[in-house]
Order: sequence, then structure tokens, then C-alpha cells
Amino acid sequence: MSTPWDEFARICADVLKVKGEVRPITLDEKRDRLVVGEPGGPISFVHLMHARTEWEAAPLGARPRVLHRRFWSSIRNDTTATKEQVLRGVLPRVRDRAWFSAVRRQAELELGADETAIDEVMLPFAAINEELAAHLAYELPSSVTEIGPDRLKAWGMTFDQLLERAKDNLREASQAPWEEATPGVFVSPFHDSLDATRIVLPELFTSMALKGKPVFIAPTHDIVFVTGDDDPEGLQQIAVWTEEALLEPRAHTAIAFRLVDGKWERWLPAKGHPAFAKLKLLALQTTASAYSRQKEVLEALLESNGHEILVATLRAFRSPAGDVFTACAWQDGLEALLPQTDRIDFVRPGPGNTPSSAKVWSTTFEIARKTLGELMQPIGDLPERWRVKGFPTDAQLEQMALEGKL
Repeated sequence: MSTPWDEFARICADVLKVKGEVRPITLDEKRDRLVVGEPGGPISFVHLMHARTEWEAAPLGARPRVLHRRFWSSIRNDTTATKEQVLRGVLPRVRDRAWFSAVRRQAELELGADETAIDEVMLPFAAINEELAAHLAYELPSSVTEIGPDRLKAWGMTFDQLLERAKDNLREASQAPWEEATPGVFVSPFHDSLDATRIVLPELFTSMALKGKPVFIAPTHDIVFVTGDDDPEGLQQIAVWTEEALLEPRAHTAIAFRLVDGKWERWLPAKGHPAFAKLKLLALQTTASAYSRQKEVLEALLESNGHEILVATLRAFRSPAGDVFTACAWQDGLEALLPQTDRIDFVRPGPGNTPSSAKVWSTTFEIARKTLGELMQPIGDLPERWRVKGFPTDAQLEQMALEGKL
């Protein structure tokens, strides 16, 4: 039987207090979260949906550990770590950049358009590539705390300085040999919630016995699979294992990255490769999840600001040839925020506004951007969305449909 929301929320609030949280905690059932803090001070938003799913799936004895692990970043204790403690315990933490983008929008929802106030509650981070970024946390015997601008200022340190020290600490904790699960396929041995974060140490992967350049995929924070980009069997194997690992509650990203000249790039093998279809589908799952989280926050923000703008849904389809592609709809008469997809369907409603009476033209996103630049503007979020106003002319629609067939 599912635990009632208010009961679970109070359990979570009690966990925060036991762990040393000293700020007031407010239950916000409408947005499925706890609000920790008060106006004028640092505020944390503790979202409960995923925590509740994992908590209810865990054995009774493991439930307290679930909540502690999920909520450690929100706790503010009375005690402040010394600079020496921080230098010993600081570690990097990797998240997808879409998470930082969504958190910033969430802060805008709570704090308004005050960029200074938003910056004060945002975690500084360093981009690893277009998909991932690293922030900082320090670990003490009884707590783990994310490092925001206020703490950096108190310690008189810059983010970049502390990030280098954090990498050194992680490097020291990364001496165990990687496990070769099958020939040419390696699995991380650490299982310390920092396995995925070791992507910030490219040198760990250059000495592995791989066929080609290292390919890295971390479906959860506790496990990483590595193989070579010239190893068809290895790539198929990590795709299968990634699909299985995504069933775990703490999913990270199913996007594959390849190490090129010391930098990680988002990567897929060539179309027709035996691992292409599964790796592409796995990456799409991550992208779709990010757009779904983003849609929820943007809709709440637009509603609070009184804007009637549609936040369009990313949809996935399979072609008759078996290829998977994404699409979104741009409807005449509606201002919208469109996800970046393979295809755009331009929809002109017909009499009675029924699906059967609508007229539809389809083209690729690239052709639409080239043709309709003045009608499509990026909003700067990750993953990117495009604000669209107006509607193409019939001549433009016919030309785009001709040029942009998938």
C-alpha cells in the first residue's frame, strides 16, 4: 500500500532535521516537494516524487539510507566546515546539464526574475561537454554538502581552484583496477556513487586494452561501462547492460560519450552499425526524460507569469524502415515552445478543429530553421527549446515539405 503524501513528506522532513537541518521546512503538496528555508536566506527545494518511488521500492531496513542519500545536498547545518576539512573532503559530482537548467527555471519560479537572487542559490559548475557538468560537494564523517557561492565566498576560494583539488581527491580514490567483464568491455569497480563522476578523469581510460577510442556510458551514478569505438561486440554488450541498468531507481544518462583528444564527445556509431539502433534509442530515452522534466517546470513558470504559451511535447516514432525519429507539432494560431526534434509537423486546424479535418505539412528541423529563422528563436534552456510565433505561408510550407522529407 502506498504511503499517503503528507505522511511521507513528514518522514522526509524528520530525516532532514535528524541530519542537522536547522532551517524551517514547509510542505508543498501541490508541487510535490519540501521548501527548506525562508525568504531572505538560502532556500532549498526537496522534490519528493523520485525519492518516494525509490523509498517504497526499497526493503524496510534500507529506506533510511535512500532518504539520506537523496537529501544530503539540501541540508544546512549550524556547523561550518573549516577550509582544511573541505580540502580533504571535497569531491566533484557530475550531473546532466539539463538538470542545472531546470533548477534555474525552478528558482525563477520561486524568486521571480531577480537574476542576482537566482545566482545566489545556484550551484557553480564546470561544463564537461554539451551534456554533462561537474559541481562540487564535500564529505564529512556525518554529512555531505553541495558547495554553493556562499560557501566559496566564506572560504575565500574560487570554484576552479576547488575543482582541481576535488579532482585530485577523486583520483586518489580511483586506484582500484577496472573489471574486464568480457574481452574489451570494462566495468567500474567502485560503487561509491562517484563511478559516473570519474568521467572528469580522462586519464583513467587511456590505458585500457580497448579496440579504438574509449566509449563511456554511465546509466547510473554507481556503474560505468567502457569499450572501444572499433569493437562491435563490445558496443552491443554495453548497450544491453545499459538498458538493464536503467531499470534501477537512480538512473543517470544513457548517452554514450567517446574520448577524443582528451575530451568527451557525445557519440553514436554509424548508421547500420549493429549497436547503432539500440544506442540511439537509449540516448533518446535520456533526452525525452530531460524534456519531460523541463516541460513541467516551464508550464508552472508560464502559468505563474500569466503567459498562454504551449510547451510542446517531444514524440518518438518508428519509420516503416524501422528507424526511430522524434517529432513535435507547430499549430497555426498558437504560440509555443518547441523541443528540438528530427521533424516538425505544421498543423492547420480544419472545420470543427477535428484531427481528421486538419492539414499537415512535415519537414526536418534543419530546413525549418533555415526557412523560418525569424519565426523561431532559441530560449537558451538545456535541452534547447524554440519559441515560435506566427505560422509559415502556404508557399513556405509546400517548399519545406519538398526539401525536408525524412
